[in-house]
Amino acid sequence: MELNDILLLLEKFEASDLTTLSVKLKGDEFSAGRLLQGEEGKHPVQHETKVKRSFVQEKEDKKSNQVEENKQEEDEASDESFQKITSPIVGTFYSRPSENEEPFVKVGQKVKKGDVLCILEAMKIMNEIKSSHDGTIRKVLLSDGDMADFGKVLFLLEED
Repeated sequence: MELNDILLLLEKFEASDLTTLSVKLKGDEFSAGRLLQGEEGKHPVQHETKVKRSFVQEKEDKKSNQVEENKQEEDEASDESFQKITSPIVGTFYSRPSENEEPFVKVGQKVKKGDVLCILEAMKIMNEIKSSHDGTIRKVLLSDGDMADFGKVLFLLEED
């Protein structure tokens, strides 16, 4: 279970009328609960997360690697000779229309203004991100499934 999945579940749980939540997915378990009104003196429902140790270690390793990669990407994205294509929304990055298809663009590929570069999924809506300039793709800064924050650089484009 990914951290983003857990956070999304908790948001949905908080917005619902449910008093307990239990999820089992691929061997990972997550449980949460809340006090009902008038139960302030009682012990709260135990919040419990059971996740395999290897999964936790893998997430910590991935997070530290991602911090280093983000630093490197920011350094590369600061190159003023390239046009930065940034994310207009928060969403999940996809470089291709589906798993079995080729990416919209590859490094070294020439694009025209209006060409689709990627898809950002936000709230189950697929948003096409289009090129704002004519040019050549010099760097793709995210991988499929990565989270794109508002304003995050997605592509470096060398203008023609």
